Amino acid sequence: MEFVTGYREEILDFAELLFGWYRRFLLEASLGWGSAEPRKRREGSVRRLPLDPALWVLHLLPNRALAFSVPDPGQQVSSRFYGEEALALRDLQRFITFVGAGEEEEEEAEAELEAETEAEPTQEDGRPERKEEAQPGGARTGLGLGLRRVECLLLVTDEHGTILGFDFLLGGPGPSSPSPLGTPLEGRALALLLHCMACPLGAGEPRRPKTLTVGDPALHKSLEPLLGRLGVKMSKAPMRGWGPRPAFSFPTTRGRACHVCKRHSFEGPLAPCHLCRAVLYCSERCRQLDWDRSPEDVAHRFWCQRMAAYMGRARELANLPFTFAAEASSETFNKEGFLGSRGLTRGYWAGESMMVRAPGYGVGLAPPGMGPLLKSGNPFEALRPEGGTALPPAPPEPPTPRTYFGSWKEYYQWRGLPLGAPLAVILTYPLTMYYIITQLAPQHFPELNILNKQSLKIHVVETGKEFGVLMAFWELSVLLPHVSLELLFVGDTLPPELDGQQFLLQRDSLSVVSREEQGVSVRPGLTPRSKGGRRELQMGFSARPYHLLQAPKPDLVIGFNSGFALKETWLSSLPRLQSLRVPAYFTECSEYSCAVDEAAVSMATGGTTSPAQVNPFRSPFRQAGIDNAMPWYSNAFLFYLIYKASASNHRQAPGAPSASGPNVQGPPPVAPPPAHRNPKPPEGPRGARRKKRQVRASGRRRK
Repeated sequence: MEFVTGYREEILDFAELLFGWYRRFLLEASLGWGSAEPRKRREGSVRRLPLDPALWVLHLLPNRALAFSVPDPGQQVSSRFYGEEALALRDLQRFITFVGAGEEEEEEAEAELEAETEAEPTQEDGRPERKEEAQPGGARTGLGLGLRRVECLLLVTDEHGTILGFDFLLGGPGPSSPSPLGTPLEGRALALLLHCMACPLGAGEPRRPKTLTVGDPALHKSLEPLLGRLGVKMSKAPMRGWGPRPAFSFPTTRGRACHVCKRHSFEGPLAPCHLCRAVLYCSERCRQLDWDRSPEDVAHRFWCQRMAAYMGRARELANLPFTFAAEASSETFNKEGFLGSRGLTRGYWAGESMMVRAPGYGVGLAPPGMGPLLKSGNPFEALRPEGGTALPPAPPEPPTPRTYFGSWKEYYQWRGLPLGAPLAVILTYPLTMYYIITQLAPQHFPELNILNKQSLKIHVVETGKEFGVLMAFWELSVLLPHVSLELLFVGDTLPPELDGQQFLLQRDSLSVVSREEQGVSVRPGLTPRSKGGRRELQMGFSARPYHLLQAPKPDLVIGFNSGFALKETWLSSLPRLQSLRVPAYFTECSEYSCAVDEAAVSMATGGTTSPAQVNPFRSPFRQAGIDNAMPWYSNAFLFYLIYKASASNHRQAPGAPSASGPNVQGPPPVAPPPAHRNPKPPEGPRGARRKKRQVRASGRRRK
């Protein structure tokens, strides 16, 4: 079984839902909704639907700025622009190109003007040279099938903003012009409303609105007698402005789907497996197909009992100290509404939302450049809510934490943060790394003496969403001010122009006049380190898979929400880690993912993984499963690699340190110490060096 919850970009799931719904609407519209008999049958079935007390809104949104072109419709897979395996769609322009609607006209006008002013070219015999034939559709800029202009958008929502359906009109310039299907605008609007009632996109059972309002006076007037036949009342006047209420916003739109056939919930009811309650199916046939899959380890028969146990973790994962924990851990969590109501619409928060367009993203899904990610100033400015205050670069007192934190509550208290602040959604990445450095690595690999090191080299492998919150890693220098950290972000999803670049983040000196901390400066390259205890953090980037990296051996390797089975490069990166034999920790979104990762490690290296444990610094936002109901949270679980013993270490006792690396066999997992106590201090540097010499000598004697 394979699930992509937590790994695929949310915008792709949302786009799949929209494409699927719209394709069904166009199919049914083309079968004759505009004619009398099919429309009467449809209206008769709709009149029997229950009434929705919420006000429905029909928006008529003109568009004069944007046009699009589809270069090659043959690239579409199952009416989508991507295959089932796609987790991200970086190069959107391979499938669809967006341009300004006026740009094409300007280019054509300029071309005609140049043709008129220039002399007509001739051939050698003096005859006029033949002109190339015009491309179909009027496309003259190499955009394939030519531009398609969306004149206006018909959008149906309820009064809360839930999207119930939509339609694009590609016809003439005004509302009175006919639609592409040859139906007047009011006929197309009626067809859309009927489909929204029988097959609502957003959520809920089929229903008809008690009252409808329209955002266009002419359309409002022409629809009133048509909707009266359905028992739907029209508001007394058309809607003025964008929404029926000031707080109108689009909530999170989810579309559940069958795990086997991918049929969406708007096409028919879905039900979970009656044994584990984890996986969704549209029919008994799909459930049986999934139960009997081959090979056995991908069949639901193999996973059902385990998934029942994973479902039992839901309450533990939701047990967080935040005042919003109950809301954010709900299966029906409205993330867009949560972000919008708290003014979290800028900086790092734009990356958490599908409704907010982040600066530099443009039309498409390409990540922003380095400008907004690494810049001098307050490194936590991008965490600030609209109209709120930013997290200070460092707390004034005390300068360092007195204990190693083991929970969000302890960290928030030390930082002076209210438990209603959702900063943990972003800070889960640096705080998880801090937890590994201060508590997990000292327990599992005590011979590294990691807490006594003055500098640490850490490789962040197969970098994902953490790349978009780079400056948040400055919090590590706040929590560990006496350790010089070198973070190398590695992965082929990084922008190619970053490959090989390095930056030094350093705390600015205190102002003599104001005595206030000025923030953090970012300098390219690796300038000489400062003296006198000034905090600093080095960042480097390698835009290639980890097995192709050429860099000094790190002290730690960390991967966030790794998904070993979802990316082929792990089959090469895991053997590379096996050869390096460095402590490697990984997080996952669910306990199911940890079990899949263990099987992937065994196949790739012959090694295994430690038992997964709940990460106290996981994200508090529950991620919605499309084809399952399991609890998913970013960085929810932690485990480390247990390497296969090398040939030279077969005679050593299990768990003994190796000359080629620490803990080849891997020690048994140790329960973390109480949060209010420091871990037991490791041996001093001299004791560690003496122990290493003894191990090397004993290894030579055995040979």
